Amino acid sequence: MLKTDYAKVSKVYDKNKGRLDFPKDQEIEKLLEKNEKITVLDLACGTGNYLLGQKKHYEGKNIKWIGIDLSPEMLDVAKSKNLEAEFINASAESFSLAEGSVDLVVCNFAFHHFEDKKKCLSKIYAALKKGGVLKFRNVEPECMKEWWVYKYCPETYCEDMFRFWPKDLMIYELKKSAFVNISAKREYYEKYKPMNELLENYKRRDTSQLAMIGDEYYNKGLSRVTQEASQGESEYKDVIAFLEIRCEK
Repeated sequence: MLKTDYAKVSKVYDKNKGRLDFPKDQEIEKLLEKNEKITVLDLACGTGNYLLGQKKHYEGKNIKWIGIDLSPEMLDVAKSKNLEAEFINASAESFSLAEGSVDLVVCNFAFHHFEDKKKCLSKIYAALKKGGVLKFRNVEPECMKEWWVYKYCPETYCEDMFRFWPKDLMIYELKKSAFVNISAKREYYEKYKPMNELLENYKRRDTSQLAMIGDEYYNKGLSRVTQEASQGESEYKDVIAFLEIRCEK
């Protein structure tokens, strides 16, 4: 499985404004209705954007925030945001938290990076309190084959088939790991956007797919984008499919 060099990506990650806006997580609201104090873990927190957003939504609430990420460079960016959170540099397979100490674990757009996904699920299960919640949110490659990254650099789609667990496998493994009350929700969006925006996004190379792929394949894709733009195409079709899975211990 190819790996993404987040030491490089960390320098441009937050330039993608779509990564900066996290809506209020209603799961936190529900947990606060039952508990005076809760602990929220953002697993593979990256530059801390989920934590930043939720701290604004739940300002003044009795919440302990924890962010774990394997990339020290991504964590450095997160720490620079003055989040008053505990940050831990560790992998999803090796992090160490007290058993039964976490009320909510969120993992946004990251599970495909984990090499030993089954071990990761075991670590999460151990860290959660009884009745604690685990939420995954990610893209769903098999439902978005027309995504611009896959269209212009098709080799990335093949690599993602190795990295991503499809929905049914994800649910199966969660059940095997003793999680209960499992639910899944799919979302699909498509929109036409300016061609010059596509060229800018491609050159920024901040998606894990373009960051991990070899320069030979990346440059072939860049040539395809440049060629279309030079032929007078003014728009491109952007599609995205999301999969959100929720379960409990």
